[in-house]
Amino acid sequence: MSAMWGRCDGVGGAWLRNGSAGGLCLLASSLFAPPSLAQSDQPTAELFTGIEASDNYVSVYVGGGTALGKGLYEPGFRLRAVGSYGPYHYDGTLLVDGVYMPITFDGQDAFIAALAGYQFRTGNLIAKLFAGIEAEDQHISPHDPNNSVQGSEVGLRLALETWTDLSPRLFVSADASYGTAFQEYCALARIGFRVRPRLALGLEGGALGNEEYNAGKGGGFLRLDVRDIEFTLSGGFTGNYLEDMPSGYVSLGVYRAF
Repeated sequence: MSAMWGRCDGVGGAWLRNGSAGGLCLLASSLFAPPSLAQSDQPTAELFTGIEASDNYVSVYVGGGTALGKGLYEPGFRLRAVGSYGPYHYDGTLLVDGVYMPITFDGQDAFIAALAGYQFRTGNLIAKLFAGIEAEDQHISPHDPNNSVQGSEVGLRLALETWTDLSPRLFVSADASYGTAFQEYCALARIGFRVRPRLALGLEGGALGNEEYNAGKGGGFLRLDVRDIEFTLSGGFTGNYLEDMPSGYVSLGVYRAF
């Protein structure tokens, strides 16, 4: 298992025979969009960080981006960098002296990516397209001969982020990313309701996987803006589509535009 939700939403997720830690479906995403498209477009740069945890993984990510002197919520080119790290574990079997023995595999996943992209804006819709280079290292101890998601890989990373205000109170976001290193994909959608100008509640759901695994995720989130810093707390259930008992997860993301 390993953590990878950070690559779609700034948060992580862990999966059997999966290779990828945090900060990027943190790549599809800042993966945080403006609390309101009516806000001033003065910020030109962003910083984000976060952590997600479950019963078998922890994923931490950090990243930043620039709109190259233009407003973050205006059309134009931009650059982004993100990195993540996540220890995880999963149960399996290992052949020892001709006999398969139960064993717990301990993994560590380190990830970094540099992206260039363009932001489109039409009415209340914001869409961002990114492409860049990713590098990932998956280390599992002891070595798991049945898991192809191990070692170091460099590849292409593609990401799409969208945000739209359906009304002054209701908003929808959808992020997706794909990386050729270990054939990893991730998608996350949210629908939220602004209870107050600085407080929103909503639901989230998505899917992710790689060359070894496919999984889903669903839950809710709360977002609070405090002095220009956005805090997003989310939680729910995640796991293999075939598992009878999914695992719970909780995540916290912090975002600042300046």
